[in-house]
Amino acid sequence: MAYLRQRLFHLIPVFFLVTFASFMLINLLPGDVVDAILGDDVDAAADLEARAEIEKEYGLDKPVIIRYFVWLGDLVQGEMGRSYITGKKISDMLWDRIPVSFQLMAMSLTLALLIAIPLGLLSALKANQPTDRLISAGAFGVLATPPYVSAILFIYIFAVILQVLPAAGHVPLFNAYQPLSETIPANLQRFILPTLVIGLAEVPIFLRVLRVDMITTLQEDFIALAKAKGMSTSYILFRHAMRPASFTLITVIGLQVGRLISGLVIIESIFALPGMGKFLIDSIDRRDVLVVQAIVTFSALAYVFVNLAVDVLYAVLDPRVNRRAQEH
Repeated sequence: MAYLRQRLFHLIPVFFLVTFASFMLINLLPGDVVDAILGDDVDAAADLEARAEIEKEYGLDKPVIIRYFVWLGDLVQGEMGRSYITGKKISDMLWDRIPVSFQLMAMSLTLALLIAIPLGLLSALKANQPTDRLISAGAFGVLATPPYVSAILFIYIFAVILQVLPAAGHVPLFNAYQPLSETIPANLQRFILPTLVIGLAEVPIFLRVLRVDMITTLQEDFIALAKAKGMSTSYILFRHAMRPASFTLITVIGLQVGRLISGLVIIESIFALPGMGKFLIDSIDRRDVLVVQAIVTFSALAYVFVNLAVDVLYAVLDPRVNRRAQEH
């Protein structure tokens, strides 16, 4: 508990710094929010009285710093405001899109780990042998391919040539008018290609990190003792070597969540998935600044809590971490 409280105390200022910086930067973007609200109505845009009424209604006549603290006060009370453009509650709009992005991230990370962990262990066991070199060459090849290139290639192969998977679109998991036996397969079918694109892009990073740490761990004295006792290779790997070799991997997974959040912008747009990434692009195009701020805030919160979970895992995997926190 002492370790958890310490980490929470450190993460709180990070959240405030991110939200403050993003709020200021968003309001420095070129263009006028009032023009975006008025749209193409030239006469209304020329009417100074109409502009003044809109600025007063949305609080745009106040200084940026005042608007930030007003927004922060509403956020603390669980209120994100309403969209300047559509007038809808931002929290409702977010909750419609968060499950899509969360499902894509969860499936992608699961796929990446299912591929990277066995290959990383095999590469460590066969270090500097042909098997290791082949795995490394494949990993670097995947790493050198940008995700948007992989996305277009997969669409061309599986949707255009083979016609076995849909190129884009989304089917919700839950639909009041359709049974789960129909919505679940249709939903998963449309997530296969984007999951492959994102998941495969993460494999080389996880694989190389695990390989390096596993090679170091396998040279430790306690591993030699386990071998001398006649323990099987698989038992030594998963029972004795995996835990100490997984610290860096867990750290990288936490850091990659931030990269995945930003990477979803491109992939969700390519595959027309109504998630947070596509929502962010659409909101920037409409200059819906409150929605953009809400997405940035949610992303920052998600990143903060994921890294907090990583820190908690450290304490679980190595009790010495918690003891050091209590000493300080």
